[in-house]
Amino acid sequence: MENYQKALNYESIVLALNKADSTCMKLFSEIGKLCNIEEELPYNVNTYSQVLGVPTVALNDAYLKCRNAFSKLPKQTVIIDSSSPNWPKDVNCVEFLYLLGDVSLLEKSGICIVGTRSPSGRGIELTRDVVESIGKKGFVVVSGLAQGIDGVAHIQALSKDVKTIAVIGTPLCDYYPPKHKMLQDLIAQHGLVVSQFAPSREVQKYFFMQRNEVMSQIGKASFVIEDRDGGGAVKQATYSLKQGKKIFILKETLENRTFLWPRQFTEAVIVKDALSAGSAISKALSTPKVKTDAGTSESGEKKKRAKRVRIEDVQPTLF
Repeated sequence: MENYQKALNYESIVLALNKADSTCMKLFSEIGKLCNIEEELPYNVNTYSQVLGVPTVALNDAYLKCRNAFSKLPKQTVIIDSSSPNWPKDVNCVEFLYLLGDVSLLEKSGICIVGTRSPSGRGIELTRDVVESIGKKGFVVVSGLAQGIDGVAHIQALSKDVKTIAVIGTPLCDYYPPKHKMLQDLIAQHGLVVSQFAPSREVQKYFFMQRNEVMSQIGKASFVIEDRDGGGAVKQATYSLKQGKKIFILKETLENRTFLWPRQFTEAVIVKDALSAGSAISKALSTPKVKTDAGTSESGEKKKRAKRVRIEDVQPTLF
């Protein structure tokens, strides 16, 4: 597994220091100038110890704990760093990404679909229409696999043969919420699951906000369907704007006076209706329409339909 040893060494630093990734990334870079960071950490433990100011015993102990945790990674896991050809160019806050599925989807134009964990019936309907619309324009649906709008977006994408990326807030070998285990496994088979968290990391509540930041960096833009004021989807929209990316809000959502948050995003592109979302995004991003399978033969279409995931297979697990 490429980058396995580097990632294991890096996570040993994170565990030994118990400091933020921004600090650990700088120190890991310094160590890389002094020794081969692709070798097992114990071979160069003295160098690590000098740079980090951590006793060799503590570093070796951290390494063993991380090695045991890494053994739980699925065999199909792909680990990439910023030198990898598939690395999303806007991701700059993590050292590694852990992937399961079609890695090439990271090179496609993805649109983040985000919203509340407790959607209204109308919010669910709008999500399905937006996903179908952007899928017809060749965009990849990116979301966070959370309960609610995220789950609806992923399921609609799978059922309509639209490619989807799930950016999760746990290591690949964990599932959250647990009821989305089947959905996460389906996305790994038919799309891509992305995690910034190594299996040695204990899941924390703030991981999910960090996930939103990376998700906004992976996507070309963010589309907020429905959210309560100050929710995670609204925070992701803020991340997108800070990165100079566009955010999209439905006119219907903007005019819904029960929400205050839409009016704080004066830079947002307002989309007339859900079914025109794909066209609105294409126009706003000046993205050429991706060639679709409109000319697929009847037999080819039957094969295509056969590969689709039936929405009823996973729908009951959403709420």
